[in-house]
Amino acid sequence: MQLGLCCISLHLKEQGYSFQTMTYKRFSSLPRDEALEILGSRILNNMIVTNATIQHCADNGYCYRVSSDLFPLLTYEQANVSLQDLPNFTEISQALDDIAYTIQQTNVRISCHPSEFNVLASSNTDAVNKTIKVLNFYSIFLDRIVCPADYNSPMNLHINNRQGSNDEVVDRFIQNFNRLDDNCRNRLVIENDDKLNCWSVKQLIEDFYPKTNIPITFDYLHHACHPDGLSEQDALEQCYTTWGEYKPLFHYSENIPDHPNPRKHADYAVGDPETYGLDFDLDMELKMKDKAIAEFLGEVLV
Repeated sequence: MQLGLCCISLHLKEQGYSFQTMTYKRFSSLPRDEALEILGSRILNNMIVTNATIQHCADNGYCYRVSSDLFPLLTYEQANVSLQDLPNFTEISQALDDIAYTIQQTNVRISCHPSEFNVLASSNTDAVNKTIKVLNFYSIFLDRIVCPADYNSPMNLHINNRQGSNDEVVDRFIQNFNRLDDNCRNRLVIENDDKLNCWSVKQLIEDFYPKTNIPITFDYLHHACHPDGLSEQDALEQCYTTWGEYKPLFHYSENIPDHPNPRKHADYAVGDPETYGLDFDLDMELKMKDKAIAEFLGEVLV
């Protein structure tokens, strides 16, 4: 099993490696040439930070979930910006080559988890169109950095919709899933939810997986919040089987003891995830990021 770092390295942040963003409000307030220059500079910075973080993961034996905010505004229709529009496109392209080289040299497993605003099962046409644009964009990014177009480099998503019966939601999901690029479809996996009115492992296994054959990501904390009658072992083992020949990438976090919101993630792990004798990788969704992983393993970050 490898443990996974999610998006941000606090260890590198202390050394000055921080991601940057840009709002549309700020972008649209500037002359377009100036706005494109600033945006390009920030995206280039994000590529450099991503490359450094992947190398950091290699040095410490981690998987890496890339940030879903690496390319601010590029999928935002009103901004009307493509990567090729940026004045430093050549430098960004070289930085992407550098990331691809680092991945090829280190063999770090790469994944991504687009935000909860991406809802393929939505009944809102605009929301679905935006979701398809974002998911295809990030799959193209994974292609660009030479990640495999399969579940070795998964794109994790929630169904995040309850409009209609389970069958209606799944059918809507499938209809929109089929609009995605091939490489995007080949990477997409679905995660169980933590809220009682959302999709549990049991519901995914019974109503979603038989129609889609899409692997299910097991999230320990989400299942603890919404077990739906399944034990942790049963739920984990059933999710495990959906990945077939691929090594699953599951999620682990703990809640904050005595916090009124049981879904709120803790800074550090106190417990130890039970694997039930199965081999899978595990993204550690703890607030203290790589510092939490190092403490969990009893190691020192390098």
